[in-house]
Amino acid sequence: MNLFIKALMAVLILSGCILCSCSSPAQPATPSPTPTNTQVTPTPQPSTKGTNVVEVVYFHRAQRCSGCIYAGDTTKYTVETYFAEELAEGKLVFKMLNLQDPANAAIVEKYGAYTSSLFINDIRESIDHIEEVTDIWFLLHNDEQFVNLVKGELEKHLGE
Repeated sequence: MNLFIKALMAVLILSGCILCSCSSPAQPATPSPTPTNTQVTPTPQPSTKGTNVVEVVYFHRAQRCSGCIYAGDTTKYTVETYFAEELAEGKLVFKMLNLQDPANAAIVEKYGAYTSSLFINDIRESIDHIEEVTDIWFLLHNDEQFVNLVKGELEKHLGE
């Protein structure tokens, strides 16, 4: 029982550290060669009006910790590696967005994002079915399990 309590405390402390480091206010922007508004759209955005499409949106803050960078990069890898055909056909859309960029305010509000998060939106007949995938945070730096989780969620939403 004592070991269980110690493990539980370690998980809670680690979770708190991740949340605090990822949700701290952004530092003033300094010029850099890479943009802070990262939006990845491997395929042209299809019109979702009256069609079925799965939208994968990874939100991040301007100031990103290693866990947030890992989650975004590994989600992108999974989508592009295992769902290239669906991306090309417009059945799947992937976006990586800075939630602090005012240009993204409408989509941030639509999804209810407030910190780094992964959402899958199964748009059927123009109706959003938004689901947040929170389990990714327990699988940081565990490539196989992280990829399998995201892949499984996407297969479920794509009906594969």
